[in-house]
Amino acid sequence: MTEQGDSSAAENSKQSGQSKTDFQLKIEARSPNGSAKARGIRKAGLIPAVAYEVGKEAIPFSLDERTFKQLASRALSSQVFTFDGAVGELAGRKALVKAVQRDGIKGDVLHVDFLLLEEGRSAAIIVPVVVSGTAPGVKRQGGVLATSCREVTVLATPESVPNEIIVDVSGLSLGDRIRTRDIELPEGVTLKSSPDQTVAIVLSSRASKTEESEESKAESADSAAA
Repeated sequence: MTEQGDSSAAENSKQSGQSKTDFQLKIEARSPNGSAKARGIRKAGLIPAVAYEVGKEAIPFSLDERTFKQLASRALSSQVFTFDGAVGELAGRKALVKAVQRDGIKGDVLHVDFLLLEEGRSAAIIVPVVVSGTAPGVKRQGGVLATSCREVTVLATPESVPNEIIVDVSGLSLGDRIRTRDIELPEGVTLKSSPDQTVAIVLSSRASKTEESEESKAESADSAAA
């Protein structure tokens, strides 16, 4: 993907100024199995869900459909949710959404899987990458800013998970690039993705067209193979 001129973090950040404590989900206990019971739960305006952690049995519960949809519409992929409600073993626990099952026709949410996070213990989390700033190589040298990394996987504890990672390109001249290993991560967060992936690079207009042509050929080849 290539971009001319400014790259705005504000345009991509859906959570600007959003407090993590705003993402609390009220939950209710439910019995673990049964499609008929699950249908009854959904008719009551609730969504069946489970929360699990490695090596332990999943804990079933239900949550308010309207509230979940409202929060999910503002949440990034790295959003940590906090459980609040009458399920003792989940009260105050933090979790990530790992899977959302939807109706194939209406698109309604049928079921949600959450991964429980343990305080003080790192977990692999996918975090969005947002490119910010204006590269001198674009503004003054006629280059094109190409970005190819929209998210990275990091290791972080629940309390240190960043909503997003901002990458500043205001120091890039023509030919310069930023790789994943160059990203400044918050304290307590380490990179798990490949350190050599290009996040942003300033190319000459000609090089940019060549790169786009190669990407197009690769996509065509993939489509033909499929």
